Parts: sequence; C-alpha cells; structure tokens
Amino acid sequence: MVALEAFLSQYVSEARGSLEKALKRLFLELEGLSLYPQAVYALSGGKRLRSLLTLLAGEAVGGSREALIPLALSVELIHTATLIHDDIIDGDEERRGKPTLHVEWGSKALLAGDLLFTKAISLATLYPKEVVRVLSEAAMETCDGEFLDVTMGFENSSEEEVLAKVRLKSAALFRAASQCGAMAGGGSPQKVEALKRYGENFGIAYQLSDDLEEAAEGFHKDLKAGRLTLPYLHLYQHGGSRLRSLLLKAFRGASLSREEVKVLSESLQAYGSLDYCRRRMASYVARAVESLKPLGETRYRRLLEAFAYNYTGCSNETLQVRRNPWKA
Repeated sequence: MVALEAFLSQYVSEARGSLEKALKRLFLELEGLSLYPQAVYALSGGKRLRSLLTLLAGEAVGGSREALIPLALSVELIHTATLIHDDIIDGDEERRGKPTLHVEWGSKALLAGDLLFTKAISLATLYPKEVVRVLSEAAMETCDGEFLDVTMGFENSSEEEVLAKVRLKSAALFRAASQCGAMAGGGSPQKVEALKRYGENFGIAYQLSDDLEEAAEGFHKDLKAGRLTLPYLHLYQHGGSRLRSLLLKAFRGASLSREEVKVLSESLQAYGSLDYCRRRMASYVARAVESLKPLGETRYRRLLEAFAYNYTGCSNETLQVRRNPWKA
C-alpha cells in the first residue's frame, strides 16, 4: 500500500504540474480581458481533484495527457465558476486561505464566474458533442444541487434527499470529469460507463468526507450557515427534543454558547452520527472501487483505487472489514 501511495503521489505531482503549465498558457489568452485579474485570482490554489480525475480516467483507457489537458482545464474552470457563485450565495468570506472573490471585488465576482463558465464550454467544444452535453448537464445539476443546499431544512428532509443533494451539487462534476475523460481518451462504452460510476460514487464519498471533517472539527460552520449535512441530520433524527431544538437554533443563525457548542460536539459522538457518516462514506468508496473491474488489472486501476482511498481518508483495510458499512 505504501508503494501505491508513493506512485499516486508521483502521478498527482506530475499531472498537477502539467495542469499548472496549461493554466499559465490560458492566463496569457485571457490577459487582454478586463476580468483577467479576477480570473487569475479565482484559479490560484486548490487541489485540482476534478481536473486530475479527468486526466487519470482518460489515461486509464489509453488517452494521452496532452490531448486531455484542454478538457481537464474545462472541468477546472466549471468547478471554479461554481465556487465563485456558491461563495456569493452563501456569503462566505474565505476560500483557499484567502478572501473570496466577491469580498475583494464585489459584484464583479459574478462576471468572473460567468467568464470561466463561458471559457470552459469553449474548451469543451474541442471534443465530440457528447462530451459537451455531459459537461453541460453536470453544470446544470450542480446549480440544482446548490439551490437545494440553501433551501433544504431539517423538518422536511430525509437522508435520501440529503444524499440526492450531494449527488447533484458535488458528485455530478466528478462523474462528468471521469466520464468525459474516458470518452475523450477513447475508452470502450463499458469502460466509459465504469468510470462514470466511479466518478459519481467517489464524488459522493468525497463530499461526505468533507462534511464529516467539518462536523468533527467542532466549529459547526455548515450548521451555522444553514447547510444541512448528513452528520447533523442523523443527530436530528436520533437525538431528543432538546438536541433538535439546539440544532434548529444553530441552523437558523442564532448564536450558541460555549456550552451549547460542546453539547453538539459531544452528541455527534455519543449518538454515533460521525461514525454513521463515516460508514456511509466508506460504502461509496467501496462502490467506486468495485466499479473499476472492467478496467482489468492495470496500474491505472490501482491508481484510481488509491485516488479514492487517499482523498476520502478511507483505507483499503476499512473496506475489507466493512463491505456493507451501514449494516455493520
């Protein structure tokens, strides 16, 4: 496993280097635009996971990195545009360790997001129409998921609805990145479908991992911002009336005392809400890994497996013990 992690680290480092070089070339294309400073600012930093997955999926079916780079950039631009718009809607003031675009430039941030969306589609047109269609549909699903994210409440939401929101807002673009990478790389229909399933299941697991980490930190930022995530929904459904009242109080933006914050943090542990989310996350990682069987025994299949384990914090050993985690 250590050797595989080192191999993944090397792959990611090299692929990310290729992406950064391509971004610099893209910046030169945008240099004459009034929104150039905002575009560069927004695209600086980040893990590049979706664009990395585009390259990895495409190379896994025999595609060349050079031919896949514009598609990977398109995916990265779409993702960044959605972040810009999300930050405006949510009123978030920090992203990637620096002030968000709308904090720095006000309403011009909205135009920068529009610019990146437009450039993303322009890059996607270098590929077959089906690639453009899949990316466009994923972008629409992401918008739909963001709407659900800001309108969903405790009283009328089920676990299935929360996971459906995750599938739209977070997993749709991962799914499209993997699927389009496989299509652009010349993969067979069977392999394209396998990588499509991989991308969606990984995307759900990745978001659940993020939600889990946020809830476990103890600051409860998602809850206070009115974002309903699985750990808090589980606690709402399994805790008593006092806890439900406390969750609703925080969800509606009221200030919490130190004692109330402590009660929330301890209750997430005591009622098994964090463990439950962790098991659900592991189940989606298991599905992602299982979907890769049509790729055969190749180094890229192992890289994709390691990618799923590494970026969700889920170990191979955990999956072997809990193949169907929520029934464990």
